[in-house]
Amino acid sequence: MPRWLDNIEEYILLILFPLMVTIVFVATCVRYLTVMSLPWAEEVARYSMVWIAYIGASLGIKRNSHLGVEAVLLLLPKGSRIYFDYLRYLIIILFNVLIAYYTFQIVQSQISTEQVSPSLRIPMWFAYGAIPVGAILMAMRCIQMIGLISKQKEAIDVCSADEKG
Repeated sequence: MPRWLDNIEEYILLILFPLMVTIVFVATCVRYLTVMSLPWAEEVARYSMVWIAYIGASLGIKRNSHLGVEAVLLLLPKGSRIYFDYLRYLIIILFNVLIAYYTFQIVQSQISTEQVSPSLRIPMWFAYGAIPVGAILMAMRCIQMIGLISKQKEAIDVCSADEKG
């Protein structure tokens, strides 16, 4: 996988988060220092936050930083924990594939109706598109994590075989 694609979440978040913060800050200053407001700023902030949430969830999977039920894992024998990780990632993949499938249908509906946002006049499918894009990225990251777990399991099996032999 190309390096830029492996870090795609970071690049998107590096653009969206400062953009959102800057726009909210400017809009707040304009509102309090003048009598006018920037009606489009709230819309940009909202859509940016939606994209940040879904892209950030994918980054969380990549960095293995999502909350987990570690107490349950600690009760399991060490050898079976790896299978629990497989199961966990398979469930996440299934869930995200379903989310991507159904929200893609919503995005297609938005494209066909040509609905636009009130202030920015951008197509609404762009805002809704964060959900299937985030779900696909999360599923891809889970597949990568399964690959990493498999490599770790192979390394553990090799070490175990060396100790026995």
